[in-house]
Amino acid sequence: MAEEFKKRQEEIQKLVLEFELQVKNNIDFYYDSEYYERIVKWYIDNHKFKLGLKAIEIALSQHKFSSDLLIQKANILIALQKFSKALMSLDKAHTLNPKDENIFILTGQVKIILGHYDDAIEIFNKALDISENRDEIFYQMGLAYQANGKFNHATENFKKAIDININHENALYDLAYCLNLTGELKNSIHYYKKFIDEDPYSAFGWFNLGNIYNKLKKYSKAAEAFEYAIAIDDEYSAAFMSLGDSYINLGKFDLAKKCFEKALELDGPSPDIYYNLGRAYYLLKDFNTSINFYQRSIKIDQFYKDSYYGLGKSLFSMDKWFEAIHYFKKAQKFDNDNIDFLKSLAYAEFKVGNLVSSIDVYTKVMELYPEDVESCLDFSFIYYESGDIKKAISIINEGIAETPGESLFYYRLVVYLLDDGKYKEAINVLESALSINFENHDVLFEFIPKFETQSALIRVINQFKKNNQL
Repeated sequence: MAEEFKKRQEEIQKLVLEFELQVKNNIDFYYDSEYYERIVKWYIDNHKFKLGLKAIEIALSQHKFSSDLLIQKANILIALQKFSKALMSLDKAHTLNPKDENIFILTGQVKIILGHYDDAIEIFNKALDISENRDEIFYQMGLAYQANGKFNHATENFKKAIDININHENALYDLAYCLNLTGELKNSIHYYKKFIDEDPYSAFGWFNLGNIYNKLKKYSKAAEAFEYAIAIDDEYSAAFMSLGDSYINLGKFDLAKKCFEKALELDGPSPDIYYNLGRAYYLLKDFNTSINFYQRSIKIDQFYKDSYYGLGKSLFSMDKWFEAIHYFKKAQKFDNDNIDFLKSLAYAEFKVGNLVSSIDVYTKVMELYPEDVESCLDFSFIYYESGDIKKAISIINEGIAETPGESLFYYRLVVYLLDDGKYKEAINVLESALSINFENHDVLFEFIPKFETQSALIRVINQFKKNNQL
């Protein structure tokens, strides 16, 4: 089979070379339209669109009424982003062959690219009247609605495509994508299970079911689905990568590492595989090895922001604060408003004593993500540590105003009020905190080392527990 493929490749390359020599030497020649289609396809497959356009013009000068050549011309014009000319070519092809559904599909796709979604849907509806592949037309219609942000309509059409053809892999994928956006991802499980019932040995079906479970945070079920996919196809590298991700979420870091190593063995080096190996070693607390893999990832792709961030985290864990700051800043350059990058940078600046820089970054975080509890607590702690208790209290009160049902704000406020000598107010706030979430009261004792103060708080907590029969 490989030999046949190689032979076909050699034949087409020989044909293309012959064609180019004749053009170069101004020799008169003639090919059947089928040969031109093969030549043009080779140019398209190898992304030589300008040469392909030249070839198609020669082909059409000899075969003016070939709708297939006009479709190929449209494909090249689309690749060159000459959409108006592509539509003109498709119109000519439609005149010659009005029942070719590929012309409808390609025209609709161009309309989607141009943002003419209603026109695209109208074209696909017309195609339904003549198409023998209605599943594909419904799928294309779903893409038009999806591109227009009408995800419920998109979902309806993807479901219609799947009802006709349960093996329509793209429709299954995009259905999950839309249901995820609309918060109805659970509804797609039925379709994937139906897909698997039809073909229990479909590695693709198990793989996509695993992805759904991953998104639903059902990591054990996700891992099981990915394991089935791998049992069917032990060279399914994407399944190994996703299984590794599930294992990380399950806290099985060594198993995750082995999955990423297998993906590396199957696919060879890539920034994504190296990044995930770095992540696994970081979670295994082998920071030197994690740094090595993050560096390999960046060597392949210098714009891979997550690897810069991973480098920063590994260095931070080794108490190399200044080096960590360098990489956090690099990561932030690629994603200026990423909350994880900003929070890590702010905290690292705090650790090296750059309070002004730390406060500046935390201020930005709170402007962008005022609802982020951890950032608010960390931001207030900087002022608390530097002796500005009133500012720390003010930040916590802002957090309470933003998220009044978060008990951690009230417990932290108790700590700050006690340190500010406001005992009665602290006890009142403590009772509010206990009412919201009694179980979180242990966080108090991380900040209150004095036995006398702890004993007083414990009496209040025990009394509250008794009064409320907890």
